[in-house]
Amino acid sequence: MQPNDRIKSSTHHSSTAQPHRLAVVLLPDFPLMAFSNITEPLRAANRLSGQPLYQWDCLSLDGEPVSCSSGIELICTGKVSEATKYQTVFVCSGLPVSQDSLKPYHHSLWQHANRGSVMGGVSSGSLVLASAGLLDGHQCTVHWEYIISFAESYPQLDIVDQLFVMDRKRYSCSGGTAAMDMMLAMIAKENSNALAAEVASQFIHDRTRNGGEHQRLAEDALNARQSVKMAAAIDLMRNNLDEPLSPHTIAERVNLSLRQLERLFKKHKENTPQHYYLAMRLDQARRYVTQTGRPLYDIAVAVGFVSQSHFSKCYRERFALTPMQDRSSTSSN
Repeated sequence: MQPNDRIKSSTHHSSTAQPHRLAVVLLPDFPLMAFSNITEPLRAANRLSGQPLYQWDCLSLDGEPVSCSSGIELICTGKVSEATKYQTVFVCSGLPVSQDSLKPYHHSLWQHANRGSVMGGVSSGSLVLASAGLLDGHQCTVHWEYIISFAESYPQLDIVDQLFVMDRKRYSCSGGTAAMDMMLAMIAKENSNALAAEVASQFIHDRTRNGGEHQRLAEDALNARQSVKMAAAIDLMRNNLDEPLSPHTIAERVNLSLRQLERLFKKHKENTPQHYYLAMRLDQARRYVTQTGRPLYDIAVAVGFVSQSHFSKCYRERFALTPMQDRSSTSSN
């Protein structure tokens, strides 16, 4: 039996079944990797099954081509407002854009939802769906860089730090390679685990991740490979940004002496625990500064500073500009 024959026999679709019709709505500066990881698994599923299981269109606001974040222009086959019936509509978007620029999409996206389409957001596409009110009452996720602003803007949503979420007729995905994991889960759900596994093999995707995994698992895995104790220390830091722990306390909690902890950070991070922790807090602060309108004093407190002047000094040393300058430059872009 040939590989393709094996997949044909395991799929639930008959040769006369209608293909699953999808639309991918592209916003300017969409991430090309996320888009490819939506469509390429579908193409592979069609080839391996020997059947047109999936059919998709690329849509834009005006039907014109859209440039991705790396400058490559993609041709679109229609407008998002056209009354075509799709079983699934994915919104693929990159860097967050202003609420005003998203409003023209709202009515059309609601029309697709009202026709019964599964609505999905990939990368910051979840922000687009949320701005239209299409994620209310559903669990969802977004790329980890945008989680702070997402939660600030939509406190009513059940936001989780996961690779992807498939909650009834609302799908959301953190983007990048996680989009492939979500599409493999969809292929398995609609066809078979065998077909999904063969599709994964086509892309040398040797471990299909489930949606519940944390987005920054690769970073955590690297830290753990370097040192389990150091990884535990970093996890403590990440979970205590607002009230920083002393180096002695961190060392005690991971059953190391302070000197041992310092040696681990010097070996693997070329840094001291104190400076590594400070950088982590300032990186979090920058996400607050550039993604939210929170007062700078509140941000300083949220990342463990008791003095706004000290916060501003440390911020400038790390990013070469003050929090106020950083916010102003972000707003003007």
